[in-house]
Amino acid sequence: TVCLLAGPNPPSFLFDAIPAGTPRRLGGALLWIHVAVSYAINSQAFCSSVERVVGHKLGRCLFGPRFRWTALTGMVALASYIVANSIPFFKDLVSLCGALTSIPLTLILPAILYRRLYPSKAVGLLQIASTLFMIVGLIGAVGSINVDKQMRAPFSCN
Repeated sequence: TVCLLAGPNPPSFLFDAIPAGTPRRLGGALLWIHVAVSYAINSQAFCSSVERVVGHKLGRCLFGPRFRWTALTGMVALASYIVANSIPFFKDLVSLCGALTSIPLTLILPAILYRRLYPSKAVGLLQIASTLFMIVGLIGAVGSINVDKQMRAPFSCN
C-alpha cells in the first residue's frame, strides 16, 4: 500500500509517502514491531551459535547457563547499539558489510577451497588480487563513513 500511496514519483525515503497523523504513527509502530521481532529472532540464532562455539570455554562451572545467556545477549545488544549509532548512514553500513564480506565469500573462499583440491599458482594469484580488492573496498567504505561524519556526527540523534 505504501508503494501505491507514493504514486509515480516516490520520495527517496518511502515512509515519507504515508500522510502525517495517525496512519504515519501506526505505520511507524508496525515498523518498530517488525524490526524488534526480526532482531529478536536473528539475535537468538546468532547467540545460540556463539554459545555452542564459545560457551564451553567460559567455564560451565563458574556461571550458570542463564547468566551466560543474559550476558551474551546483552553484549550483542550493546554491540548492535554501538555499531548502529557510530555509523552515520545506513548506506555506509551496507558498504562496510559489503567490503568485508563480498570479496571473501565470492572470490577468496572459493579459491581457497579450489586450491585445496587442485594446487595451482594461478589460484594463489587470485587470492592475492582478491585480498587487494577487499582492502581497496574497505578503504573506500571507511572513507565514505568519514565523509558522512561531517554531515552527521556519530551518536547524534538527528
